[in-house]
Amino acid sequence: MSKRIKKLAKLAELGDHLGLPSSSRRPLAAPMDLITAFVKAWDEGDAEAIGDLFVEDADFVNVVGLWWNSRISIVRAHAYGFERIFPNSKLTLEKLSQRRLGDDVAVVHGRWMISGQVDPEGLPVEPRRGVISAVVTRLEDGTWIGVSAHNTDVAVAADTFVSRGGKLTATSYIEAPSSADPAGPEVGGD
Repeated sequence: MSKRIKKLAKLAELGDHLGLPSSSRRPLAAPMDLITAFVKAWDEGDAEAIGDLFVEDADFVNVVGLWWNSRISIVRAHAYGFERIFPNSKLTLEKLSQRRLGDDVAVVHGRWMISGQVDPEGLPVEPRRGVISAVVTRLEDGTWIGVSAHNTDVAVAADTFVSRGGKLTATSYIEAPSSADPAGPEVGGD
């Protein structure tokens, strides 16, 4: 078992020592409920409800790599986003999965699509897609809570980003099919 999984397992054993949200939080009955509750809170523009999904010292990395490491910073950042960037946005869940790392720890993933974002001048922008992943732990009462989350955009037709002049550009290293071979390059092998 890796060091990270052992550390997460130890956190799960210490569930009553985790900084938990207010008693008014909506308990999560299953690991994947974190993602569905996140989407519901997002669509309601409820930053407090997003914060209630996480322990007090949770980590959250947003789509541009900003790293918040407390429930309070998660709430503040989402409240700002709902006010200035996503005032009328809708988050649609397209796919959901989980991987149990033991009885009391799981990793969950959700692929999403967002519409209703605005640019800095308040003008609508096109929808975009991304993936959120989170680590959740089971508490002593059998409910689940998030300890970490990472949200990332999907860069269509790209393998990675290339940095030049301080700007990231989504880039693909896969060669386009030539006109001589309409099936394209062979990928993989025996």
